[in-house]
Amino acid sequence: MSVTAAEPVVVIGAGPAGLTAAYDLTRRGVPTIVFDRDTQVGGLAKTVVYKGFRFDIGGHRFFTKVASVRELWHELLGDDLLRRPRLSRIYYGGRFFDYPLKAANVLANLGPLTSAAVMASYLRARAQPIEPERSFEDWICNRFGRRLFDMFFKSYTEKVWGIPCGQIAAEWAAQRIKGLSLWTAVRSMFRSNGNGQIKTLVHEFEYPRLGPGMMWETCRDRIESCGGRVTLDAPSSSEPTATDASSWHRT
Repeated sequence: MSVTAAEPVVVIGAGPAGLTAAYDLTRRGVPTIVFDRDTQVGGLAKTVVYKGFRFDIGGHRFFTKVASVRELWHELLGDDLLRRPRLSRIYYGGRFFDYPLKAANVLANLGPLTSAAVMASYLRARAQPIEPERSFEDWICNRFGRRLFDMFFKSYTEKVWGIPCGQIAAEWAAQRIKGLSLWTAVRSMFRSNGNGQIKTLVHEFEYPRLGPGMMWETCRDRIESCGGRVTLDAPSSSEPTATDASSWHRT
């Protein structure tokens, strides 16, 4: 896109995508205005402060294989982007299961009979997969078996998203849990250095010192220091006036 200094670019939305676009434009000398209906930048990746406590609304972990993205994060936060070990656990049947899975922990918690039933369910699903895959339920059952779907995935997913698993598209599952199946999870239990290949199995991640929102608040400050503008609490019907821009590009 060819833009001259007399033609400000208008970015709709002050979430990660909008702010990153605006930051890249402003540091190249392109006049840019960002509009958002919210009163805080970050979109779903903002950090909300309530009674002195910080709460993550969205983006909980920072992990990427894309070098340019990682460089941007470090450019914005520097030493405030911390590396942290991951502690994730699944609570089921009165016991905590480590995630990523660990062989000894799984066998001790499930016991040999339930473990065998889970594996039998998985093998049955691989031999007779659901076709075509239309829903989240179909996608999970084909890769983990019906037994594990009923044990772990069904109730958790429906509590978090408030939608029955049969009504969530299979494409959504493929995007959220890309590359993961019971087989890859089992293999990861016996490998000390292979989990980095699948994002949901990483043991470490980067995290802003004051929460994900810190990244986008810093990005807003950089935009404004470069001459750009971030306008919050903007009505949905608002558009830049003649004072803001005689002509503009929507991104």
